[in-house]
Amino acid sequence: MKLATKAVIFSGIVFPGAGYFIVGNKLKGSISLALVIGGLVFIMADVFYRANIIAEKIIYGQVPNDILAIRQEILLTPGNLSPQLMSGISIAIGLIWLVGIIDGYLIGRQLDAKTTSEG
Repeated sequence: MKLATKAVIFSGIVFPGAGYFIVGNKLKGSISLALVIGGLVFIMADVFYRANIIAEKIIYGQVPNDILAIRQEILLTPGNLSPQLMSGISIAIGLIWLVGIIDGYLIGRQLDAKTTSEG
């Protein structure tokens, strides 16, 4: 399998930026990995914060143990991060993912061409 194909598969399926490690660009891979994990940590911290608030309301009887009421509470409960910031982080993760796929493919294609011309 060609490096370009492996880079696309790893970046697209395994983790954003994983293709960089396949093509030997560990710096870009590490940066992508750190940015995505950092973004996910912020998102998950906000989700856990909101989940704890809702769970306490359910325990104390302020919210009925009904899926529709819980869903409504999820929509109404504010978190530590604004909805715009949550969207921005999500979009940034998506862009990092997309750039990693495309850039990994292009780097892999250059390496494949170089290997073919040498061999």
